Amino acid sequence: MSDSVQDYFNEIARYPLLTVQQEIQLSRQVQAGIALEGVEHPDAQQQRVLRVALRAKQKLIRCNLRLVVNVAKKYRNRLQESRCMDFMDLVQEGNIGLHRAVELFDGTRGYKFSTYAYWWIRQAMSRGLDSRDRLIRIPQHHLDMIYKIARFNKDYLQEHGRMPGLAKTAAYLEVDIDFLNTLLARSATPRSLDETVLENGSSSLGDLIPDLDALDKQGDYIELEERALMLEVAMTCLTEDELQMLKQRYGMEGKEPASMSSIAKECGVSRERVRQRIEQAHLKMRLKLRSAGHV
Repeated sequence: MSDSVQDYFNEIARYPLLTVQQEIQLSRQVQAGIALEGVEHPDAQQQRVLRVALRAKQKLIRCNLRLVVNVAKKYRNRLQESRCMDFMDLVQEGNIGLHRAVELFDGTRGYKFSTYAYWWIRQAMSRGLDSRDRLIRIPQHHLDMIYKIARFNKDYLQEHGRMPGLAKTAAYLEVDIDFLNTLLARSATPRSLDETVLENGSSSLGDLIPDLDALDKQGDYIELEERALMLEVAMTCLTEDELQMLKQRYGMEGKEPASMSSIAKECGVSRERVRQRIEQAHLKMRLKLRSAGHV
């Protein structure tokens, strides 16, 4: 335990526990102050009531800080698993719930403040953990629906021996199936790609996920190889002059593509003659591929 945490424990231990009568009196003072919060220009008597309410609220909070710590200790296992926040951060989340409980507590109803505040403290801690335990923050009303789904699935499984379908769950929540699918996708827990998935520790989760980009590229490479093979087969039917003319025209073997005019000038023939010979070479290549069963 760090020194700062121990110092906090020592500090809150100084405040004594309250009796039931003290809780009732303090809650009345707090409620009296809340009733005057909307007054723009309070008189001297109202200002006194507000000061008393503030002191009463502070006393109720300070004397119940140990309750927050006791509730936070019940979440230690979850803190160790998720590591999304440390213990004192969780205590501060619980203190927020304690403040809310002090503002709403009515001591005249006959139950102790600790009983009433426990729910608010626990709710604040759960919401704090839920908001930090996820890579993508989920709105609280969606989290409430996710928990509702989990309870419904558990009860349905116990009663019928099987999990409910999407239609039954959507009807129970009174939402459409598309929204339910979105909600279930958001509730999925993210996992590390480095997580070991085999008992011998030889493979990680990332090793088992196919690289779709790599598969697409592999398909492209195979297609290029097939085309290169077909071109090689087709060119076997050409004469040496036709082969050289096509290599010049299309820039094969690392050369720049040449125009028909430049090829005609180099060969000492007309441009039209070059075009005819290239078309004739194309025809011979198509016939060769057809005879070889590639077309």
